[in-house]
Order: sequence, then C-alpha cells, then structure tokens
Amino acid sequence: MGRILLVTGGARSGKSRFAEQLVADLGKDIAYIATARALDDEMADRIARHRQQRPAAWRTHEAPERPSAVIADEGRRCDGLLLDCLTVLTTNRILAQPVDWERPAMVRLNEVEAKVMTEIEAIVTAVAGSRADLVAVTNEVGYGIVPGSAMARFFRDCAGRVNQRMAAAAAEVYLVVSGIPVRIKG
Repeated sequence: MGRILLVTGGARSGKSRFAEQLVADLGKDIAYIATARALDDEMADRIARHRQQRPAAWRTHEAPERPSAVIADEGRRCDGLLLDCLTVLTTNRILAQPVDWERPAMVRLNEVEAKVMTEIEAIVTAVAGSRADLVAVTNEVGYGIVPGSAMARFFRDCAGRVNQRMAAAAAEVYLVVSGIPVRIKG
C-alpha cells in the first residue's frame, strides 16, 4: 500500500525542488505526473525549467485533469510517483466546467467542487492500491487577503479543501518556507 507525502507552501518557496528530493529517495524508477498546460509563454518557460531540473530517466506523464489514472497504472511498477501539482489540477478541473463567473449559482459551484473532489478521492484510492509512494505538491493559497472576484474566492476555498483532504490522507506533510522544509505531520 502506497503512502502520500504532501509538500505545500507558497509560490516559489522551493516546494518542487524539495518534492523531487523526497521522491528521488524512494528509488530509481520514478514517474513524474505533470498537471500544467503551456497556455502562454510564461507557463511554457516554467514547464521547461521544471523539465531541466529533474532527472532525464524519470518517466513524465502529462495528466492535467486525471492524474489518478496514471497513479493507478504507474503505481503498480515504479518506486515512486511525483504529482506536481494539485493546485494546477484544481484549476484545470474548475475551468473545465461551464460557470458564469459574473453570476455564479451556489448549486453550480457545489457541483464544480464535487467534480474536483471526485478526482482527489480517486488519487487517494489509487495510492492506497499502489506499491509506490506518491509525493504530491500543492500551493498554500489561504494566507493572503480575501480575493475580489467570485472565481478567485471559489478557487481559494476549493484549493483549501483539496489540501485539507490530501493532508488528512497523507502519512507525512511538509511546509516549505523560503526553501526550508518543515515537517508538520508524520
């Protein structure tokens, strides 16, 4: 049965680098699961930098909306899995749903969050059936001011609940601040 190791922190805190160190300690056969899409030049540059910093031997899977399927498949044979990142996954799943963000209906938002959480539960289930441990990266988005738009508030709240669920399922949780990892669970 695989374990979840959750790495959280702010933007540019060193989360991904620390997560890569954690997963490298699990063995040589590593599957990297990327959730980002190169929708603009800035994101394409970030993706390129992430590719350069990880070992070429790691198998990369692009799974912007259903990383649970990759975890279920790869988790049977590899030493470790790295999912980077849950926050982008949450964004992808939210944006895949048709919502009028000028007049979002609460019922509709509940449906959107349910679809996000369905994938999170599928990830937890896939790891439980895996022989490999999963290192999952996420952003802590709740430290700032209350966002001004309905979409940003919904994203913040949904991402917070995703993080709570993953932290509850995790054997270990790390908070990375200014490049310094601090174990907060496990």
